[in-house]
Amino acid sequence: MVAIGLIVAMAGLGAAYGVRNWLEASTGQQTSPELSASHIITIGAQRYVMPAELLTDPIQRRDGFAERMDLSLALPLGENGKLSEVAITIMPRGRMRASAALLDSVYLHQFASDQLSGVPGLVGKPLELDAGTNGETVWYDPLSANPFVAKCMTPVTMTTGDRTCLRVLTLSDRNTAVIAFEPAALDNWRSFDARIEEALTPLRK
Repeated sequence: MVAIGLIVAMAGLGAAYGVRNWLEASTGQQTSPELSASHIITIGAQRYVMPAELLTDPIQRRDGFAERMDLSLALPLGENGKLSEVAITIMPRGRMRASAALLDSVYLHQFASDQLSGVPGLVGKPLELDAGTNGETVWYDPLSANPFVAKCMTPVTMTTGDRTCLRVLTLSDRNTAVIAFEPAALDNWRSFDARIEEALTPLRK
């Protein structure tokens, strides 16, 4: 859990920088030569052709093998397809367990008795305070054998703001993605993973 917290903090700090550069590029504003470059970065067995402007850590703006890659994207996960900032950390498989795997093995044993609603199709279960979770809430699909599962730092308020929700998933290229996002994006949970894959597919080589 501590490792997850550190990743979220680091990704969150860098996200605004990466998204700002992405938006500047999309609106035609000039970017520095350093940010207009692309790098071939290999994570696990997968190579990515990564625009430097999407990488939130300047140290990662180089070619070669890497143990992790932190990037920031603006994806149509907000209300009515509005762009929403998403911070993604990609690591080799096995470095972290997927959120779906944690549902039965960890979260189920930490659930409080309360149940929250507010996200169509998802159940919200607060975690016990004595589990060291400080009031975090797990939102999950109770009807799927491989459910969508995300953990939010506070109960969902559906307002635009900080990326206080976290989902860990295994990508189609077999790497692991740790995704920090705004609570409002939970409304689009059915298309969430597909949006992540669509954004990463053109970056794969």
